[in-house]
Amino acid sequence: YADGIPRNTDSRAGVLIGNKRAPLIGRVSMDQFVVDVGINSTAQAGDWAYIIGNENDGGYTADAWADASGTINYEIVTRIARRVPRMYI
Repeated sequence: YADGIPRNTDSRAGVLIGNKRAPLIGRVSMDQFVVDVGINSTAQAGDWAYIIGNENDGGYTADAWADASGTINYEIVTRIARRVPRMYI
């Protein structure tokens, strides 16, 4: 939650790693959270994990994060801390 991800977010949200969805597991803890990449995953340390992306590309949208957190999409995008790198495409 220090980086802007609400603590109460559930597994309906997650990240996109290597074109595969990885749902959130457990609780958001200060500035980190854990995702399930699956048992047969090819994910490796250093791979990009996209937190907010295009649903058509398999990503989790701000709306998906909002639904998983019980809030609205504007709160998700405005809470992202300054220290989080951004890439606008």
